[in-house]
Amino acid sequence: MKTTEKVETHRLRKIYQPVTDFERQTSHCPLYLAWRILDEARGYFCTTLPQTYADKLAGRAEAVFARNPFWQRKFKCQHGRDAILVSMRHWLAGVLARDQPALFRELPESFMLGEPLPLQPLFRPKKARRDGPAARPCKPFAHGRELPAV
Repeated sequence: MKTTEKVETHRLRKIYQPVTDFERQTSHCPLYLAWRILDEARGYFCTTLPQTYADKLAGRAEAVFARNPFWQRKFKCQHGRDAILVSMRHWLAGVLARDQPALFRELPESFMLGEPLPLQPLFRPKKARRDGPAARPCKPFAHGRELPAV
């Protein structure tokens, strides 16, 4: 019986990806930071963006960090997290320019330079109303039950 319990608890363990050099040296998870940037963009556009964008941003951060001593120093410094976020915003703007030009055109220029997006877009066109059947008049309620129509 005890061996069965051990096997079942072993199956319930969550398997984590190995810690990368980027995470070890900067103490930041690039995928988590990429998710944060994607959530910021999703909130701004009120639409979904593919999860693969987060993978692209995280992979780019690790590749730049691995190859360039300037970025290694910049990402390891006191403001390293901010430098990573600025870079990822800039890279996301590039990905949107290539893959979704309509969304890219709606981005403020400050985002392309690494600034966070505003909570609400400055201008969002109103949706056109569709001409449909007229709304039914509301029936009065009494004690939680509808009154019979007269």
